[in-house]
Amino acid sequence: MRQKRTTMWRVWGIAMMLATALGVRAQGNITLKLTDEPLPKALQLIEQQGGKSIIFSVSETEKHRVSADLHGITQAEAIDHILWGKPFVAKERPECFVIQRKKDREASLGIAGMVMDEKGEPISNCNVQLFTMDSVYVNGATTDQEGSFSIPLKRDEDYLVQVSYIGYKTAYRQCQVGHVGTIVMRNDAMRLSEVKVTGMRAESRNEEQADTLRTVAVSRRKQAAEVIPSVNIIGVSNNRKSLALGALGNVVREKAYGLQIAGLSNHVGDMGGGVAIAGLSNTSGGSYYGMQISGLWNRASEDSKGIMVCGLCNMIGGDYDGVQVGGLSNKAQEMRGIQVSGLGNISRGMMGIQVAGLGNITRDARAIQVAGLTNISKELYGIQISGLTNISQDAYGLQLAGLTNISKDLYGIQISGLTNISRDAYGLQLAGLSNVSHDLYGIQLAGLFNCAKNVYGLQFAGLVNVAKRARGVQFATILNVAEESDFPIGLINIIKEGNKGVALTYDMLGNAVMSFRSGGKYAYGILGVGYNTQIEERLVVEAGYGLQIPVCRWFDVNNEFKATTMGYNSGYTRSNFSYLLAPSLTLWHHCNLFAGPSINYYMADRASTATLLPNAGLWRKEGDRGIGQLYLGYQVGVQYVF
Repeated sequence: MRQKRTTMWRVWGIAMMLATALGVRAQGNITLKLTDEPLPKALQLIEQQGGKSIIFSVSETEKHRVSADLHGITQAEAIDHILWGKPFVAKERPECFVIQRKKDREASLGIAGMVMDEKGEPISNCNVQLFTMDSVYVNGATTDQEGSFSIPLKRDEDYLVQVSYIGYKTAYRQCQVGHVGTIVMRNDAMRLSEVKVTGMRAESRNEEQADTLRTVAVSRRKQAAEVIPSVNIIGVSNNRKSLALGALGNVVREKAYGLQIAGLSNHVGDMGGGVAIAGLSNTSGGSYYGMQISGLWNRASEDSKGIMVCGLCNMIGGDYDGVQVGGLSNKAQEMRGIQVSGLGNISRGMMGIQVAGLGNITRDARAIQVAGLTNISKELYGIQISGLTNISQDAYGLQLAGLTNISKDLYGIQISGLTNISRDAYGLQLAGLSNVSHDLYGIQLAGLFNCAKNVYGLQFAGLVNVAKRARGVQFATILNVAEESDFPIGLINIIKEGNKGVALTYDMLGNAVMSFRSGGKYAYGILGVGYNTQIEERLVVEAGYGLQIPVCRWFDVNNEFKATTMGYNSGYTRSNFSYLLAPSLTLWHHCNLFAGPSINYYMADRASTATLLPNAGLWRKEGDRGIGQLYLGYQVGVQYVF
C-alpha cells in the first residue's frame, strides 16, 4: 500500500512538471504578423495564443493601430512589443495582464522597428533617418546587431522613415508614433558592382575599440570646424562657428552661428544663429534665430525667432516670433509677430499684426488685421481694418471697413463706410451704408440700411431697417420691415405679424385726414393726407407715431404724437403739433373706433390764421414773425384694420 502511494506521488509530480514545462513553452510561442490592426484585436490574438487573460479598455485602445512581426516570444514580450510608443503600460499579475494608461504620455513618444534583408537576416549599422511628411529632417539612428532601431520624438504626427545601407536599395515607410514593424532591404546589384568592401563588419569589432574610434573621429571634426569654414560640394559637418557654402548640400548636425548660403541646399540638424540665404533651399531641422532670405525656399521645422524675407517661399513648421515679409508667400505654423505681404502670408496662429497688399491668411489672429486687399482669419480677437475685405470666422473685437468686413461671429462693434456682414453680432453696428447680421442682440445704427435676421436690441436707421424678428425697438425715419417687431417706430412699418389699417380722423381745427397706420404689438406709424374745411389752402399732410397700451382683447388706449401741416400747397406755413390720448374700441375684428382729448401747439407765419384757433388757450404769443398758441383740443376717428 505504501509503495503504491509513493508511485502515485511520483506520477503526480512528473505530470505537474510536464504541465509547467508546457505552460512555459506555450508562453514563449507567440507568433503573429500584424498589419495595421486595431490594438484591441491585437491584444485578443495574443491572449488566444498566450493563454493568459488580458484586461483592457476597448474605448481607450481602439483608436490605436498596430503593425508588428512577432516570432516565438513570450506573451509578456509580445504585449510590451505592441504597446511600445503608445500611452499604455502592461502590469502582469498571477492570473492576468492589466493594460493601463501611462501618466506621462510625452515620455513614451517614439518610433521603433527592425531592418532585415530578403533572407530574413537582421542588418546592423543601417542608417535610419526620420522626416516629416513635408520632407523636414527630424532625427536619426542606426540599427543594432539585431537589426532594431529606436528614435525618440517630441510630437505625435505622420512621419517618413528612410533606411539606407551600402549594397541595398534605400527603403521608405510612412508611419506614425509606435512600432513600424520590419523593413525589408533589397539588394542593389548595380551599387554592389561599384563598391569594393575592405575591412571587417562593425559587429565583428571589439565594441570598446569601436567607441574609441568614433570618439576620436568626432573630436577631430569639431576641432576642424572651429578653424575652417565648412565649404564643400557634398559633406556632413559638426561645425559650431562656421560659414557653410553649398554648391550641392552642407549638413550641420549641431550648431551654426554664421552664415549659410546655398546654391543647392544647406541643412542644419539642430540650431542656426546667423543668416540663411538660399538660391535653392536652406533647411533647419531644429531652430533658427537669425534672418532667412530666400530666392527659392528656406524651411525650419521648429523655432525661428528672426525675420523671413521671401522672393519665393519661406516655411516654418513650428513657432515663429519675428516678422514675415513676402514678395511671394511666407508660411508659418505659429506666428507671434507681424506679417507684411505683397502676396500671401499664411500662419496657423497669429498674435501680432497682419498688413496685406494682397492676402494674409491665419487660423488664429488675436491682434489687428489691416488689408489693402483681403485678410482671412478663422478667429480674430482684435481689430479688423479693411480697404477691401477682412474675413473672420470669429471676431470678438472691432471691425472697421472702407469696403466689407465679413465675420461669422462678432461680439464687438462693426463700423462701416460700406458693408459689414456678420452671422452673429452681439454688440453695436454703425453703418454709413449697410450692416448685415444674422442675429443681433445689441444696437444697429445706420445712415442708410441695417439688415438683421433677429434683432433683440435696438435698430436705428436714417432710412430703412430690415429684420426677421425684432424684439426690441426699430426706429426708422421712413420704413421698418420685419416678420415680427414689438416696437417698430417709423412712418411705415411692414410687419408680417403686426397691425395695418386705414383711418379717417377729424380734429378741432377742421382737418379731415385719411391716414395709413402700420406697426407691431405696441408701436405704430402714422402717415396721412387730407383737407381743411376752414381755409382756402385746404391740403393737409400728417405724420406721427403711436403707442398702443392693450387693456383687453377689444379695448386699447392709444397715445399718438403727430405733426400736421395745413395749406401745404401755399406759400404760408401752418403747423400743429399734438399729443392725443384716445381710448380705442374694436368691433367685429376689423372696425376700430377711437376718440379723445389732445394737447396742441399751433404755429403760423401770419396772424390772420388765428381764425382757426379757439379764443381760449393755455398760452398764446403774437409777434411780427407770426403766432404761437398752446391749447386743448380733441380728435375722433374710425379705422378699418386689415
